Amino acid sequence: MDALLTGLGAKFAERWITLLALPGLLFALTLTLSWWLYPLGAAHALDPALLSDRLDQAPPRWPANTSHRVVLAALVTLTAAASAGAAAELSRAIAQLWLGRGVLSGKMLGLFRRRRIRQAQNAAPPNHRAGYLPERATRIGDHLRLAEKRVDAQYRVALIRIWPRLWQLCDDSQRSPVQLAWDRYTTASVRAAWSLGYLALGLLWWPAAIVGATLYLSAWAAARRAAAELGLLVEALTDVKLPELASALGVPLPHGRFTQADSHAVESILDKGTYLPGPSDTGDRR
Repeated sequence: MDALLTGLGAKFAERWITLLALPGLLFALTLTLSWWLYPLGAAHALDPALLSDRLDQAPPRWPANTSHRVVLAALVTLTAAASAGAAAELSRAIAQLWLGRGVLSGKMLGLFRRRRIRQAQNAAPPNHRAGYLPERATRIGDHLRLAEKRVDAQYRVALIRIWPRLWQLCDDSQRSPVQLAWDRYTTASVRAAWSLGYLALGLLWWPAAIVGATLYLSAWAAARRAAAELGLLVEALTDVKLPELASALGVPLPHGRFTQADSHAVESILDKGTYLPGPSDTGDRR
């Protein structure tokens, strides 16, 4: 499922100011403040009197020089830009980790995956479809995997193969809900990346760690909601647009709707000969 989502991030660059530039500047200022307050020690990190005294202290003399102030502003800007770049890269790793896929996810979340599967198997009714039970280490990953499973169960087509074509058939009004759900997911992953930075600042000034923990929890909750909505929207769009895709490919629908009997014709067109028949299939006995 994560492979077919790559086409949904087209508008991410348009939001870099709100997601990265402004938070980067805020992070750089918080880093400066945490460094300035570090001498207070953990026991007095929130002592109002000591905080006031520390903040009222005269700054070093060297920033009084104009050239020094320019250098200081440049350092803050570079710190903000570097932290924004780091947050952007880290957010991609977090988004993949939340999906519960990959080597890193398997090692870090293997215990959670086994526990979730065991709990779901114990709670599922006897006639529950096995493919709908959890398989990923995270609920986010299972929300998106479930869309694949349900489409395959209903139509016997691979969602990863038909999705780019369905997306091309949609107009802006049809794409918008899916794009908004994906934007909320990516925004949550970026927020989680910033939260790790604030957790690190807690080594200098521990109240920053509280901010980081709060940011991460809110990001995780937002990502779960966005993933659940995204899975439902992808499934709904497939239900609506799949007959149109068959028509665009020249596949007739004898029943007036897309059924499992029509899946082979669509798959044979879309796989582009990926699965070539062997000699036994073609009758070639050479």
